[in-house]
Amino acid sequence: MSLDPPPGPAGRATPRRLLLGAAAAVALAPFVPRTARATTAPRIAHVMSFDSPWRWTDGQLKGFREALGLPAAEIRVFQLDVKRHASDAAKAERGRQARAFVDGFAPDLLYASDDDAQQLVSRHYLGTHLPVVFSGVNRDPAAHGFEGVANVTGVLEREHAAETLRLLGELVPRLRRVTVLSDHGAYWDAVIRRVQDGAATVAGLAPLQVRRVQTLADYQQAVREAPDSADALLHLGILTLADAAGHTVPYQAVQRWVVENSRLPDTSFWIDRIFHGTLASVTVSELEQGRAAGRLARAILVDGTPPAALPMRATTKGQPAINLKRAQALGLTVRSTQLLQSEIVRGYEWESR
Repeated sequence: MSLDPPPGPAGRATPRRLLLGAAAAVALAPFVPRTARATTAPRIAHVMSFDSPWRWTDGQLKGFREALGLPAAEIRVFQLDVKRHASDAAKAERGRQARAFVDGFAPDLLYASDDDAQQLVSRHYLGTHLPVVFSGVNRDPAAHGFEGVANVTGVLEREHAAETLRLLGELVPRLRRVTVLSDHGAYWDAVIRRVQDGAATVAGLAPLQVRRVQTLADYQQAVREAPDSADALLHLGILTLADAAGHTVPYQAVQRWVVENSRLPDTSFWIDRIFHGTLASVTVSELEQGRAAGRLARAILVDGTPPAALPMRATTKGQPAINLKRAQALGLTVRSTQLLQSEIVRGYEWESR
């Protein structure tokens, strides 16, 4: 497996009206794959929105390989790394490089993870003969232009919001007010709506408060002010917060600051956040996301199933996780039943370096 090959010339961007026309046409025509290579050794281009090493991206690829079940498959990887290339111009350039990588590799299938890869890469191949499989997608398929397109299928990422808030309520006595903090990433809009819907099913919770910020300083100010109006925090987008110089601050540094400066219990939806100090979550499994995508890819490449015949669905398996050191620092008691049922993290990631 190669990681992020040197950028080639700018990729070919399909004009918007041609793209929309193709998307409409394929709803009427059957999917016809490219000339198939041996199904035991297909070529797969994997475009990840973020970067490696990172548990979320690496876990999706690990699960994909496992469920694909084709050890001889040649999988080449391009990292869009949108955490560090966060501006619109930088993302557009990384998208051009990624599409040049895909075109140059001429794969039998494109596997794209998380929302940015869909906007920057996958949507340029709608209505072509290249099968596209996605995972880790927060937005609705229609937002990426996927509905009614014959060559696309994939795995939706849906947060275990109600379950996470109930777990938090078991740890935090008299939990009633929760504030959601997030940057302005477009894909968080749909996540916030789903979290609000999930919270509405949890007895005793007031309607969620939501605060969106752009900079690290604003995020820090929101955390400092939260105890006046909240019993707990729910951290969403912390990937694109900018410092005073306009540089994106690594999310790990954001979380460490929160641990060192906030006494409010907190939650999120991903296991890496727990390793970096968030108190608790019923996490979205990156392995399950990848495995589900791998099964779809195998059905296309080995069984010859058209992508449109494979429904786009969310994974349902969630794993409770608790950072025991954070619980102890906040003076919270973790019951034995919670210890037995949850993945227990006993420290902070930065302490192991």
